[in-house]
Parts: sequence; C-alpha cells; structure tokens
Amino acid sequence: MNIRRQRPRQAVVATVALTLALAACGSDSSKDSGPGTGGLKGDPVKLGSVLTITNPAWTNGNVKQVNDAWATYINEELGGIDGRPVVVKSCDDHGDPAKTSQCLNNLIDSGVVAFVNNSSLAFGANALPAMEKAGLANIGGWPVTPGEYNSDHNFPTTPGAAGSYPGLAVHFAASGAKKLAVAYSNTPSGQQVGEQLKKQWASLGGTDYYMTEFDAAAADFTPTMSKIAKQKPDAVILAVGEGPAARMFKAVQVTGLDATIGVSATAAVKAVFDAAGDAADGIYYAFSSVPADHDSKDAKLYRDVLGKHAPDLELTNQTAVAASSMQYAYDILSAIEGDITKQSVLAQLQKKEPWDGFMTHRSDPAHAPESMPSIANPYSLVAEYHDGTYTPAVIENPGALAQFIDTEGDLTWVAGTPPKN
Repeated sequence: MNIRRQRPRQAVVATVALTLALAACGSDSSKDSGPGTGGLKGDPVKLGSVLTITNPAWTNGNVKQVNDAWATYINEELGGIDGRPVVVKSCDDHGDPAKTSQCLNNLIDSGVVAFVNNSSLAFGANALPAMEKAGLANIGGWPVTPGEYNSDHNFPTTPGAAGSYPGLAVHFAASGAKKLAVAYSNTPSGQQVGEQLKKQWASLGGTDYYMTEFDAAAADFTPTMSKIAKQKPDAVILAVGEGPAARMFKAVQVTGLDATIGVSATAAVKAVFDAAGDAADGIYYAFSSVPADHDSKDAKLYRDVLGKHAPDLELTNQTAVAASSMQYAYDILSAIEGDITKQSVLAQLQKKEPWDGFMTHRSDPAHAPESMPSIANPYSLVAEYHDGTYTPAVIENPGALAQFIDTEGDLTWVAGTPPKN
C-alpha cells in the first residue's frame, strides 16, 4: 500500500470504530533452530521470546518470523554483536499460565541474557514477576497487562493497546468531536475498554458518551450499528478485533452511519480489506508505528530486511513493532561495554537513555506518563485508509489538547495519556 501526505483539512466530526489492539504473530517453540548465524563463530548471544501463538483469541506467529528474520539480518549484515551471532529462541505459551511459566523457565535454563518481543496473553500476570526475580529484562514486545506498563524490568518501544484506544479518542476530541459512542465486545476486557474511554472522554472535554456491547461471533452487526446511529454521535470507537472487523465495517455502510470510523491497527490487514471491500474506505487506524511503505529510511530498511529474510510475511503494525523491538535490542546489546550478561543488559536498559526509535516515535523515559512509567514512548500515529492508501491524519488546532500531540517531520503523533513534562 502507498502512503501519501494528507492535505490540510477542517476539523473532523467523526464516528470511530476501535479494534482490540492485540498483536498478530506466528508459531513455534523454544526448540527451533532459529535465525541464520551468518557464519559467525563466537558464542551466541541468546535472547528469549514468549509468544501466544496457538490460541483462538490471539496468534503471534508473525512475531516469531520477525525475531528470526531480524536476527539473521543482524548476523549476516551487521556482524552480530562483536562477532557473536544473535539467536532468538521463541516459545509458544498457548496463552496458558502454566505453559507461560514453563516457557520462561526453559528459556532461562537455556542461557538467555534477556527477553525480546514478549507478546503473550498470560505473561504479564503469571511470568513477569518470576522474570524480574531472575534479574532478566524484556525488550520491546506488546504490553498487555498493567504490570507490563509499570515493571522496571520491561522496556516496550510502543504503548501497545493502552495507546491505541485513548490515542483515537484524543485525535477525535482534538479534531472537534463532542459526542462519542463506543462499541465493545461482551467480555470483561471489552467492558473495561468502554468504562475507561468514558472517563477519558469526559476529561478531554467531551459532552456526550454512549457505549454498547456486541457479540464478536455475531453474523450481522447491523443492529449494533443501528443503535449507535440513533445516538447521532460525532465519533464512534469500535473495540473490534481483526475477525469481526469486515462485517462491522459493512454494517456501518448498510445503516448509512454518516461518520468516520476508527479502529486500532490490529484490523489493518489484507484479509480485512479484501472482505470489507469499499466499506473499509475512510476508516481511521491507530498505529504504533509508521505504515510499512512510508517514505523514510527506517521503513525502507524494514521492507528490505523482511523482504529478504521473510518474503512471504505480510507487513503489519505488529510486524513493525516486532522489528522495532529487535532493532532496539541490537542497539542496547551493542552499547554494552564488557561481558554481555543478564546483569549488564538490564543495567544498560535501566540507564533510561533516550532512543531515536525505529519505525516508531522516539523514546524518552523522562517523558513516560506517570501512570505508565515503563512506557517511554506513549505515542500512536492515526492514519486514514482509502483504496489501498494510508493517509496520516493532521490535527490543525488541538487547542487545550496540544499536550497530547507531537509532530516529527510530516507526521503528527498522538499520546493517549499525556507524557510527563
């Protein structure tokens, strides 16, 4: 897909649909042969990655592929770390707490010096404390639970789902919307999304808020969209995952809902666009990274590396976050003077030095939101999809919400939670 610079536009009064921002990644276990070593003969620098792959709600096989592809790039083209190959051992925990703990223990026993790209439904609640106790750090990945947003052993490169939903709300509030509707799945986590956005909307100066639940397995979302349309909101956030997204977009079209729809980048995948057809046009997405074909040095390297080492991989928001995490891990490992151990990796990360980012907004721990001290980069990028093209959104007059907005070059990044300072 192509990406073009958006022309200046008037403030938008929108209807936004927000997708559950769960990562999509591929499959395998800690017994894999892993990435190519590029003929390097030194002792490998071992990293572990705990992924939820085999699970009906979340599949992370693509992250495993990025782990291996980026490690191969580091070894073959960057010479590894002082001539030592980087090896990533990925373990599928199935989203099961017992298997999560088993993955953690097996990887620690294998001699990993850190974790990278942990993207698991169960890790934060079940294995993170044990990782901390073992003195290991996790680099990047997709934070899911509150502990991952607060741990001094966890160093994400993006805000994960906690950035997607609030970031969209900020974008639409700053663009002039006053009436917000939210549709969420009939699950405890979905209910939490609705309640959190309700509080946030009031704090952003919104005047009206409506929320309704839906069954993700429903064949037709027309009744849900009809209820929302009767409220005549300015903006709608739909907490919908990749699976139901196309059906929901079609329901918006059928009901004639006259508003802009916005979702998280979980649904920004070819399967959704193919199934939704022109009903996908005009949807706003909250990305943790720039789209793959953005005209930048980072994006070109990203396309080149994965095109060479994982040519069949669809480039999505989640694969970009995984690549960002791997590049951050390389930068951290390369900066260590002396032996690379779990202690030296953690110490290097805990220096909390700013990072220029890779495919993401820059990272600065000094600006992490007080409520999420591990999130050194709280920013998301909102972009509109139309006919195979993403257009980064522009907020012309954010007014009192300027504290949530940061512009880097021609891109406007939005923080769902205001950064410190």
